[in-house]
Amino acid sequence: MTLLEVDGLEAGYDTGQVLFGVDLAIERDEVVSLLGRNGAGKTTTMNAIVGADLPHVRGGSITFDGTDLRKKQSYQIPKLGLTLVPESRRCFDDLTVEENIRLAANHVDDPLDIETVFEQFPELAKMRTRLSKNMSGGEKQMLAIARSLVANPKMILLDEPCEGLAPYIVRRIESIIQEISQKQNVTVLLVEQNVAVAMAVADRHYILDEGHIVDEVTTERLRTDEELRQEYLGV
Repeated sequence: MTLLEVDGLEAGYDTGQVLFGVDLAIERDEVVSLLGRNGAGKTTTMNAIVGADLPHVRGGSITFDGTDLRKKQSYQIPKLGLTLVPESRRCFDDLTVEENIRLAANHVDDPLDIETVFEQFPELAKMRTRLSKNMSGGEKQMLAIARSLVANPKMILLDEPCEGLAPYIVRRIESIIQEISQKQNVTVLLVEQNVAVAMAVADRHYILDEGHIVDEVTTERLRTDEELRQEYLGV
């Protein structure tokens, strides 16, 4: 059953249009990646789905679990079961780990128990009183994911979760994504520049180029089609 369907999405900024008729369909319990070079429109797609102030959506439809998201305000979307972990992480620097998570829990109707979240993130449990500004990049990324998961979502959007992280932290993020999908039955849409990460965790992949979906491929084809990777991903 399709959980998220994006049909003919057109979006952009004051400086010009970025997305030109983007189509996506994500089934329940899938992990799907959205791949493309820098500037292809990946983050714009994610922000448009969750109703961020920018970009401006100019056409098309976005349906989540039967609800037209274009008729909802951005603050209403987490309550429907759809959350975003943005590329910038956006942790509140002057709040502790626990305060960051509790703040996110206050914005939904049926949050997870915070101790359940800490059980899944033992690294964070050990630093629950630490201010976010005193955390490493990898620790902040785990906090951003934990804060999203406390909302008890049906689906989570992850925008570049492994960017700039050490290899051992990347492996931990991979395992978290797999746990989210396999143990919590949370559907995942992943934007990731690290193609190896996408192949390790995703069931299939959309390729975005200059605001257009140019292909939808299996992990096996992504792994073996060198020409495709060079043309659209630069790898």
